[in-house]
Amino acid sequence: MLDFENAIDNLLKDVAKYETIDPNDIPNIDLYMDQVTTFMEKNLKPYKRNDEDKVLTKTMINNYAKAKLFPPPVKKKYTKSHIILLIIIYHLKSILSLNDINKVLTPVIAETEKNPLFLEEVYAEFIKIQQLITKNAIDKKATDLDLYEYIENSTQNEKVKYILSVIFLVLRANLSKSIAEKLIDMNF
Repeated sequence: MLDFENAIDNLLKDVAKYETIDPNDIPNIDLYMDQVTTFMEKNLKPYKRNDEDKVLTKTMINNYAKAKLFPPPVKKKYTKSHIILLIIIYHLKSILSLNDINKVLTPVIAETEKNPLFLEEVYAEFIKIQQLITKNAIDKKATDLDLYEYIENSTQNEKVKYILSVIFLVLRANLSKSIAEKLIDMNF
């Protein structure tokens, strides 16, 4: 039993090394699609299950645009907001359908049109939630209630609380999925 517990602890420590892209590392200049895919591939590589897997392809970006998950690029260039949305979509897509992602992101995009900093605020909370989930999985002591309390205290905006709750649940599911895949890859 001790070997199993050590294996799980090691997997959790390995997964804890995954870092979401810091907002300061996202270019402030507009990028062409090839630059976007290269940037995402480089920065989200730890999340890939296999080296052959692609983080993001041109086809995926085009499908997300058709599904209206983000505003259309301007003159075939993608802004920092597009990159942030693509990062969030990347994390949501392994658990949610494109239709559900659209429902979550539509109010975010609408609010961002009124307040350009809103998306960056949501992304900052996204990063905090991801770090809390990872830390809690490693520490094995915090409860989900602690995370829900965090969301409850993070904002007065009810719509944002729902969005952050969805993000929390998806990120927690992604962590569990990643650990399950690593266990499968190790043992089968």
